[in-house]
Amino acid sequence: MNRVFGFLFAVTLAYSCSNKESGPTPQPVIPDKIVGPITEMMVTPINITTPDKGYFLISMNNVLYKVQFNAVPQAQSNAVLVFASDTMINNNSRAFANLGKDAVAYNPVGPNSLIIHFNDARRIDGTFNNQSSFGGTFGESLIATWKDPADPAKPNQKAKDDVSKFIMRYSDADGSGPGIAPVYLNVTVTKQ
Repeated sequence: MNRVFGFLFAVTLAYSCSNKESGPTPQPVIPDKIVGPITEMMVTPINITTPDKGYFLISMNNVLYKVQFNAVPQAQSNAVLVFASDTMINNNSRAFANLGKDAVAYNPVGPNSLIIHFNDARRIDGTFNNQSSFGGTFGESLIATWKDPADPAKPNQKAKDDVSKFIMRYSDADGSGPGIAPVYLNVTVTKQ
């Protein structure tokens, strides 16, 4: 009889332990403030004057975070994004990788930084350096106008100007127009 109870106890214990292991895994804790270098940023705008979707990868304390953002109406927004300056691609930048005919990415990029201010006081401070890349899905016809004829991988002045104006749209959605409202974003952060 003791053997039967011992066997039932062992089976119950094994079942109980296996149930605990198959339960939902806890979500990783994302810090309220992330500060670090940005390794890659890619955007998918509606057009060169209208930001829409994008993401960037940022590293802090040997942990890589993916920050995804989508342009949304202000009522659905949880954050805004502000670049420190309009400098992104420069004379040293070159197009790299095969991203298809509608997308391009440049590396290295000029020194710059961005801040994401969340409505709930969380914050992300990212810096671009010579290891960072910036790119996006801008469309084949626009990308064709950005190539230096002597060196197609080198962005010309139009590319630099277009990208500079584009990144500043995040803090002033209508550019040189009368408004001063930012592009409102819905931002999510995940641990990679």
